[in-house]
Amino acid sequence: MSRPRARERKPAWLRAFIPKTSPLVVTVCEGCGLYVIEDRETVWESWDYGCVAGDDLTVAIILGRPLTRVTWLPSVGHPLLRSTCGDAGIRPDGQYLAMHMCHLARISVKPFKPPSRERPPGKPWGGPKLSKQEIAEFKRIWDMPYSQLKHEKTPANKVGRGKK
Repeated sequence: MSRPRARERKPAWLRAFIPKTSPLVVTVCEGCGLYVIEDRETVWESWDYGCVAGDDLTVAIILGRPLTRVTWLPSVGHPLLRSTCGDAGIRPDGQYLAMHMCHLARISVKPFKPPSRERPPGKPWGGPKLSKQEIAEFKRIWDMPYSQLKHEKTPANKVGRGKK
């Protein structure tokens, strides 16, 4: 049995959105030839790859399309799909995928954007604090040619010892 041919180009962002370690798989629908996301964790379901949010969410509800919530797992670097119970599990600030229905237009084709990491505004990184002497020593070594650097002996108390 041969694989079905795609009628469209695969969006580049799908490779980053669903890595090989994910239980989700990007395949081509056998009926219509469009790319779909299959959830193969429990019951196999097919979802359109466009991110449904904002006004598109209203359209999906009016059309009665089943939705699944996309939850991003930063620890593993891939999404997890959580089913919603009709309109009850839908929140306006969420991102969803619409169930794939062959030969019907997609609700959305927007790419999914993982949430940015939370960091309080105005706070610097807060890395190690270096003295002016340590910064000057770093600059001196940084600008030194490699041929001279490999013969240089640095005292252990000057570089890499930071304040404790």
